Amino acid sequence: MFDRLGGAVVAHPWRIIVAWVAVAAFVIIPSPDLTRFTSNNNSSFLPGSYQSVQAEKVAQENFPAVAGASGLIVVNRTDGGVLTASDQQKISALAASLSGAQIPAVTSVATSTSYLSGDGKVQLLQVVFAGQPGDQGPNVAVPDVRDRTTAFLAGSGLQGGLTGNAAISVDSTNAFRNAEKIITVATVVLILLLLGFVFRSPIIAVLPIVIIGVVHQLAEAVTADLADWLGFVVGPELAPLLLVVMFGVGTDYIVFLLFRHRERVSKGDGVLASLRYSVVRIGEVITSAAATVMAAFAALLVASLESLRTLAPGLIVGVARGHCARLPGRVRFHRARLHDTDHRLPVRDGDRNRLQYIDCVASAGGIQCR
Repeated sequence: MFDRLGGAVVAHPWRIIVAWVAVAAFVIIPSPDLTRFTSNNNSSFLPGSYQSVQAEKVAQENFPAVAGASGLIVVNRTDGGVLTASDQQKISALAASLSGAQIPAVTSVATSTSYLSGDGKVQLLQVVFAGQPGDQGPNVAVPDVRDRTTAFLAGSGLQGGLTGNAAISVDSTNAFRNAEKIITVATVVLILLLLGFVFRSPIIAVLPIVIIGVVHQLAEAVTADLADWLGFVVGPELAPLLLVVMFGVGTDYIVFLLFRHRERVSKGDGVLASLRYSVVRIGEVITSAAATVMAAFAALLVASLESLRTLAPGLIVGVARGHCARLPGRVRFHRARLHDTDHRLPVRDGDRNRLQYIDCVASAGGIQCR
């Protein structure tokens, strides 16, 4: 099977590349954004047998106005002093302003002297949202409430901050997004440096980033489609985890293929023969490795906690897509640039020893060094 696959890929690289681009466009463009199915509401991931989930359901049915997402606006003076009568009037006016603003998903904003701290330095405003923490309504309303509070208190000597389960949910989601950005930058830079150092070719260093980036978008689109069709939500931790898995696994597969191809070329094989050999030999290794990883992720499907169970589809899809797309986008490139690089920079004995050493290190996951 891999011999036929290798022959087809080497013989018709552009056809396969065009086919993959068409498939990616067909899947990615119409698919919904994965963030639509991302929730930070921990209670939505707990099994219904838990007492907290059962109690919350009863409270929502009988007291919907107070059982949903909530928040507290904590107001104090910027100089840390005691709130004056004028300050308390300003705080009451803030509650009235927020209540009258008709902010979507905000049902009420209230305060009174009972919300004044014992030392008179802090006063609270209670905010009640429609929906649960992590729902779209409270997620949109929290930044709006914060912006309006800051604008209303500007120049008054007062400052306010919104906390509570709705605000914490929004901040947690933003923290995961920031972590994803940091992970993306660090991963891309590391891959560029390592591949550029080992293969001494800027194009070889950049090409895997492009391919894995497209496959990552494809995996997110398929996961969003599955969430839409099957009616489940995922936690915010899926996005950074999927990014790490995709770039880690994808780069691993690419390095296996690149090393085997370069090794065969350095031994005198022709470019096409080397590519076919590499696809056949490494295809078996990559397929077995991908199957093992997907089987391990599939074990998450039996987890009782839904936040773990819903990680499985995205991670399985990511590994499967990365495995299927490992060859087409690189074969045409290998036929030109990598072969030219090998002729411009002959593999000396020291380089060959270094490549063999790195090949063994990269293959340390149970793959025998050759």
